[in-house]
Amino acid sequence: MLIHRIRWSDGSPSIGPAPAAVLLHGWGGDESSMAVFETAFPPGWLLIRPRAPYPLPEGGYAWYPLTADGKPDPQAIRKSLVQLIRLLNALPQRHPIEPRRWLLVGFSQGGALAALLALQAPERIAGLAVFSGFLPEFPGATTPARRLGFPVFVAHGLHDPMVPIERARQLCRRFHLLGAETTCIEYPGDHKASAEAWRAFKTWLSRMTPP
Repeated sequence: MLIHRIRWSDGSPSIGPAPAAVLLHGWGGDESSMAVFETAFPPGWLLIRPRAPYPLPEGGYAWYPLTADGKPDPQAIRKSLVQLIRLLNALPQRHPIEPRRWLLVGFSQGGALAALLALQAPERIAGLAVFSGFLPEFPGATTPARRLGFPVFVAHGLHDPMVPIERARQLCRRFHLLGAETTCIEYPGDHKASAEAWRAFKTWLSRMTPP
């Protein structure tokens, strides 16, 4: 199983079935990289920060390496998706959370994996949030048989030198065409979340939090 960290957003477990979020870091990060995202969540959430399975020579981890031609390694993507699904299956057996209603939050390459996972198992997903991310080229990516019923939040800097803004726009269009209620935020920044994006995310998140 993936190495991961778990905590409750207010430091104490929920009494009944609680909402849960999986926070996926980007290329070269680890499970500590997404700690700042936990601060956006109100009390009552179980927050899981997994570590990607592929160590990088320069340090940190990746959800998938690139092939010799610079494209995503499809076998590595499949392995990461399988491991994430196993984690989602195992955690409700240990914690009082709703087993089929996960919020996925990802940054950069973690956002790419979150988007793919949402397409692979849409019946398990309560929402998807992607920061500075994209939808990778992956032959195993499928189109769900029915329209998506969860909301999608995408935030991306207009001057991102690592992931061009058009990749985020393509992601937004894809999920919108599949029926998801999409909130797409563009801001004058680079490969990190701006204050504007952060405020918009907290507003979007508040609509997903049970009263």
